[in-house]
Amino acid sequence: MVQLQGSETNEYCKKIGRPIIKGFKIGDDFPVEAMNSFEVEAFLFDTFVHGLDGGTGRTFDWTILAKRVFSRPFIVAGGLNSENVSDLIGTIRPAGVDVSSGVSANATRKDPDKMRKFVEAVTAAGKSGSKPVRQQGFDILRDAFHQRPLVAINGKQFLINPLTEQVPATDAELLRIAAMRVCEALDLEDGLKLVGEEDKGGVLLAAVSLQSGLPFGIARWYPSGLAGQVQVNFDCEYTSGGLYLNGVEPGDRVIIVDDLISTGGTLIGLIEAVRRAGATVEQIVCVAEKYNYAGVDRVRNATGLDVKTLVRIDVAGETSSVLSVAYQLRDE
Repeated sequence: MVQLQGSETNEYCKKIGRPIIKGFKIGDDFPVEAMNSFEVEAFLFDTFVHGLDGGTGRTFDWTILAKRVFSRPFIVAGGLNSENVSDLIGTIRPAGVDVSSGVSANATRKDPDKMRKFVEAVTAAGKSGSKPVRQQGFDILRDAFHQRPLVAINGKQFLINPLTEQVPATDAELLRIAAMRVCEALDLEDGLKLVGEEDKGGVLLAAVSLQSGLPFGIARWYPSGLAGQVQVNFDCEYTSGGLYLNGVEPGDRVIIVDDLISTGGTLIGLIEAVRRAGATVEQIVCVAEKYNYAGVDRVRNATGLDVKTLVRIDVAGETSSVLSVAYQLRDE
């Protein structure tokens, strides 16, 4: 990663071609919106001292960060040592800490004992808090899809990520936030029923049901032979087959919930299954959208229905890139 401590613009940072930690000096002027516009991997906050771009060795008022929400994980620097770092972590739960002079023996050498005590203090403070460190500082849902590996399958880019593929394993807080964002995007009322498919969206569907209090039916990838099961065929970016829908009855008003839309083939099949069951699809929401494959347009053209998506992703490069999010970042 590259750490930048000067007056670099977002455009400059994007030209580096490597992950960026962007440093900001914290003083009386604290433009959070301007900071949040930077498309970097992390922020680093240091104390403002006139004439210095970093390495101040002085602390600032950490409490001014506590009520703010940042679009990226943040690291705190400035005058930290083994005696005050626990207070910092307990106050604002940063994603990381940056120390130099606080573990120094002199201007050119570090003190092993000070370093050991500092690490011990950070470790103890990190274990004492009940709230995950990353949740104070950045958008966990956006991060789940940004700069993730892509694998070519059948001429399409398959997105490896923690929410839909469990690579790495799905964090419980990520699932909670994803379900919460879905509920915020919907018009929820009594009498509605949730529907999704089991292969990748089943976990999200269950979480949304828990948060919304609405029942759900599910489309499986294999038949059970039970009465009332509806079968349709589908095709998606990497496979095709049958969907077998349970739990939807004639007259139901349905919300379809899915994790990721690519070409839209699975959604079109799911909509057809709901309609064959005699129910009506009233709303559709997907957490993420690969905008390159125009799945939202394909669904609209094939079914006449609009799909709400929360995270728009570009999969044309070597890794994924989040283009935009359709929700307001706030304290959870």
